Amino acid sequence: MSGAAVALLVVALVVVWGGLAASIVALVRRPERTSYPHGWEHEGGPEDRPDEPVEHDT
Repeated sequence: MSGAAVALLVVALVVVWGGLAASIVALVRRPERTSYPHGWEHEGGPEDRPDEPVEHDT
């Protein structure tokens, strides 16, 4: 392989694995939210949906 191909390979590997590492660090530092503000469960949650199927226009 030429030098340019090797350099492009290294850049691509750094971007992919660096993005993976950055996302893992971000999730460790700020995990998913376990509590939500009051009232979120009443804004279109499953309990507000009717039992009958929804008909869509096609």
